[in-house]
Amino acid sequence: MWRRSRDAVQPWLEARMRHSADDDLRFFREVIAREMDVWLCATDTAPLGLLALHAGFISQLYVEPEAQRSGVGSALLAHAKSLFPAGLELYTHQSNVRARAFYERFGFRPLAFGVSDPPECEPDVRYGWAPERRKAP
Repeated sequence: MWRRSRDAVQPWLEARMRHSADDDLRFFREVIAREMDVWLCATDTAPLGLLALHAGFISQLYVEPEAQRSGVGSALLAHAKSLFPAGLELYTHQSNVRARAFYERFGFRPLAFGVSDPPECEPDVRYGWAPERRKAP
């Protein structure tokens, strides 16, 4: 699911990076599963979405391509907000217009534009979300 989702959203990057299934599994085991808190949204038979967080930072939020626009990503994002009510941050690629629109719909705002670290080296944007502060009357 994680790979299919990445392939669907950024096939040019996945082709350029040339990560094998073994590379993906190794990264997931050694980095994501060890260094982050991970949640899945799943049916009885398959995962539909993945959320990986570390200290208020969303490292991974991916939804099975066929399950996109069904509320899975929204539910995972709501869960992240409930765990970090003071605020969240994340990066996404500038060219990932669907992800950017999704995050902005849920109150995330661009904080900085840059380029991701090597070996990716893709234009990216750092987003932040903080709860709205109500003004005193």
